[in-house]
Amino acid sequence: MSITTVPHDADKPVWILQGSFGRATVNLISRPLVAHAHSQYQFLFKLGGSDCHFRIESEDCMLTDERAICMNPWVEHAKSSSNDAPSLILSLVIEAPWLRTQLQLGEGGTASIFPQRAVVVTPDVRHHVDRIAAAITNHLVDEDDRCMHILEDLITALGRDFADPVLTAGITPSGRPVDFRIRKALDFIKHAPVANPTVAQVAAQVGLSRSRFFEQFRRCMGISPQHYIDWVRMSHAIHLLGASNKPLADIATELGFEEHSHFTRFFAQHMGVPPSEFRRHSVSLRTEAP
Repeated sequence: MSITTVPHDADKPVWILQGSFGRATVNLISRPLVAHAHSQYQFLFKLGGSDCHFRIESEDCMLTDERAICMNPWVEHAKSSSNDAPSLILSLVIEAPWLRTQLQLGEGGTASIFPQRAVVVTPDVRHHVDRIAAAITNHLVDEDDRCMHILEDLITALGRDFADPVLTAGITPSGRPVDFRIRKALDFIKHAPVANPTVAQVAAQVGLSRSRFFEQFRRCMGISPQHYIDWVRMSHAIHLLGASNKPLADIATELGFEEHSHFTRFFAQHMGVPPSEFRRHSVSLRTEAP
């Protein structure tokens, strides 16, 4: 098991580590990322290069040496172009059950653990960020236990320094009441990534007009139905890229894209790297959830 440093552009390497915890990526990136949302927590740290601008819902956030970004699940966000001045970024996309276990939080509590999106990086957090970045980029993932301990130390530090000290229990994972028709829609979308349903088709499936469905979905989930559909397709794409040797053209067809190039563009807009490079540099870390 190793991580290679073959660049996905002429001078833009990417290192990707996956496991039961989620995904950790060190990426040199200048391209923009479209607005999207996902079920995991995400933490962004600048390791080098230029500062970069993110739009998080209606809030503008700058990722700098001193400031990191913390996002709870289902928060819509996008990255602006860096005008060809790349940024070296550590991105942690952490599965909610793993994070809650690591922080010793109950399963039924609010998902809004991190109240501030732009946070000042504390010395302890920076120390662990540098450790995990070095472990990923210097081929230390062969030592599974060592790498996991570093990641656990970082998540513990994030919880201690940035999490809300008063956590609310007993609400749904999204922190919002979910209408039974929206629950039905979520289930339909999750089981139909190949069909790639439109928002109108999902609305008809649950007996709502498109406008009423859009309104109810955003009220319950905090994001648009299209962002949820895109997340399901991306999750399915990531799984196929990591768990199969299927040609990219076959994966594109399976996900409902008419052209291979459309899939490549869609994937790169969300991940910052094309699917071929994601597959080439992705390494699965074989560990059990804590």
